[in-house]
Amino acid sequence: MELNVNKIQITEKSNILDIEVPKEMEINVSTGISAIDRLYAGDGITPSTAAMVTGMPGAGKSTLMMQLADSLTANGHMVLYNTGEEGLYQVRRVTKRLNLVNGFIVGQNKNVNDILNHLKQLKESNPDKHVILIQDSLQCLELNNEHKLGRPLSGSKAQLVCLSKLIEWAKSTYSILFIIGQVNKKGDFAGKNEIKHMIDCHMHLGYELKPNGTEIPCVEMTKNRFGISGLYYNFELSESGVRFIKSQ
Repeated sequence: MELNVNKIQITEKSNILDIEVPKEMEINVSTGISAIDRLYAGDGITPSTAAMVTGMPGAGKSTLMMQLADSLTANGHMVLYNTGEEGLYQVRRVTKRLNLVNGFIVGQNKNVNDILNHLKQLKESNPDKHVILIQDSLQCLELNNEHKLGRPLSGSKAQLVCLSKLIEWAKSTYSILFIIGQVNKKGDFAGKNEIKHMIDCHMHLGYELKPNGTEIPCVEMTKNRFGISGLYYNFELSESGVRFIKSQ
């Protein structure tokens, strides 16, 4: 699927050195979590990044994303955590267990147009801040059926269109998108391969097999258009959240 993102006007004689990078993209966004910063662009996350986060159930995806949202808020950014997987009471219980102190904006919209409207309102009221969307999850997104009456469209086709709309938002506003994706029983992404090509970064929570046969939880950047691919960090997952313990 071809994304409808900003295209620079060029001629047959245009030189790459003549293209001016927008000031909004010159400085990477620091998350306040050094391991995450290094996994993405080394010193943060490049504006306009669309990132997918996957992992087996219970691997710590939502926990890590809530910790990230809290840390981004502490760094002065505007974060929308839109949940379709869990209710807001459940999310609040987790934030209490993790002892998060900065918080983040929450939403519970499933229709992608409602999510985009929420993001637009946040940007208009906070023009000087980076806006970051954490969507939990891709499989929960729906799309208005513009040609027929009835329920919104869902399923694999709707996921592609919804994701393209969110990526277009990130690219056109120099914002950042994190979208949680589901995996199958083997731990592979459960979705169309087109989705993997659409996103800029793919961060997966899995396990590193040690020589003695033990498995240590790790988060690995399996795809990265703006940094190092294959970089990973081991971590511990407990009631108090994700704690990174080692880098490679």
